[in-house]
Amino acid sequence: MRRVGPLIPFVVGAALAVAAAASATGNSPRSNASVRVDLQPPVVSLREHARIAVSEVHAGPLEVRLAGATDERGRALPWRSLRLAGHVWVGTLAAPALHGVYPVVLRVGATETPLRAGRLLRVLEPGTRERPTYRAPSDVARWWVRTVAHGTLVALRAWPRPAFDRRDLRLHRLFVVAYTLPGHRAVRDRLGMFITVFRDGYASRWQLLEATVEP
Repeated sequence: MRRVGPLIPFVVGAALAVAAAASATGNSPRSNASVRVDLQPPVVSLREHARIAVSEVHAGPLEVRLAGATDERGRALPWRSLRLAGHVWVGTLAAPALHGVYPVVLRVGATETPLRAGRLLRVLEPGTRERPTYRAPSDVARWWVRTVAHGTLVALRAWPRPAFDRRDLRLHRLFVVAYTLPGHRAVRDRLGMFITVFRDGYASRWQLLEATVEP
């Protein structure tokens, strides 16, 4: 597939999960603590890095990764260690090789169970989030044929994602479409495109991520 301000706070009520992970290291946080995760910026372009700040975690060392993020060879991006600055764990997130939406995952110590931080890093081209949204992911592919390609849909089917693509299937879908253009209705004139759709969160509607000639 083609590789195509102020901190914004988000408070995650995950004290029990963090406490369980920290207790194994002997550094238990306060029982009423919550994890505060800040991303700057929360939306980046391809190959851009976002900074992360995690507070209200009274244990360490703390590591972070982006679930489903891969490098140019399709290898999962590794965990990154955060450094403690005062009472805040800070660092820079890795840059995924593919556009998409990536859950932020934390863990206390290299052997502890990862904890979903409740934040999503969005790697998108400018204007992506302004595109029309649809309840069904397949409707995005139909919209692309009709509105972007100005064609007539002939066939549409879900396509299995390539091995290098590890993005969350709950947030990303891949389709292949066959279509014709006005005045070119013969079978030999049919065109094809792979349509990747995404949603901005697990309860959000679907939008176009990108259209490519290869999956």
